[in-house]
Amino acid sequence: MKARQPAVAHRFYSGDPDTLRRDVEQYMDQADVEPAPDVVAAVVAPHAGFVYSGPTAGFAYGRVRGGAPGRVIVLGASHRYAVESASVYDSGAFDTPLGSFPIDEPFAQELAKATGSATVAPHETEHSIEVQLPFLAVAVGNVPIVPVLFGSPARRWHAEVGRNLAEMVDEGDLVVASTDLSHYLPQEGAEELDKRTVAAVLAQDVGVLLRGLDKGSCSMCGAPAVVAAMAYSQARGAGSWRLLDYRTSASTSGDYGQVVGYAAIAMEHAEDEGVAEALAS
Repeated sequence: MKARQPAVAHRFYSGDPDTLRRDVEQYMDQADVEPAPDVVAAVVAPHAGFVYSGPTAGFAYGRVRGGAPGRVIVLGASHRYAVESASVYDSGAFDTPLGSFPIDEPFAQELAKATGSATVAPHETEHSIEVQLPFLAVAVGNVPIVPVLFGSPARRWHAEVGRNLAEMVDEGDLVVASTDLSHYLPQEGAEELDKRTVAAVLAQDVGVLLRGLDKGSCSMCGAPAVVAAMAYSQARGAGSWRLLDYRTSASTSGDYGQVVGYAAIAMEHAEDEGVAEALAS
């Protein structure tokens, strides 16, 4: 398979490599977060245009900055294609202005079989994974990746995917769940809804989040990816979860009438456990 070319460069982020690297470095430098890559099992990061969600993404990737994962499994949301199970991009590479990310083909092909992935077409124009890659390039380098898109409402099957992932990975692998929160509500309503959504995630109970999503008391476009990341982190024994940053698009646009919510969440091992694992390896 040919390398996938960037679909949203020059729109969601700068297509100029020097400008893009400078932008991403600035977002991470400005994030008030201490890097601790050895304790992080998974992060949740937003996927809007960088001018809006870049500052929040800077917190997620600032937490894993300097790490050396063997591979990164990037779980995203398919915004244009319905995907009943999953769409796993299982060969080739993802090209970016900051270099190419090779697909971990044996891992991706095993996961594709396990999830019933039938087509990679949803990846062609999708931005939710692509916009994570410049941050990965700066934070950890151009490591092998496994891009996975979900395109159906979140359900317990997605948690099963996360638990299966936990059995497949190696120590030090990283999972990224790509999602935004509420969409196009007034600021006050968005903050109220997003607070419930983040609380449901931090409760570390997939059932709580799924019920909230069904009732409309929680909202996130990448909910299946987050559910999978939650189950993955729990199966890996990472029980220390924290909200690193929350804001809305209004902080950039100044428009408080219709905003989109963004959160950066880290799902981690306790600090002392992470240190012990690092020493053991």
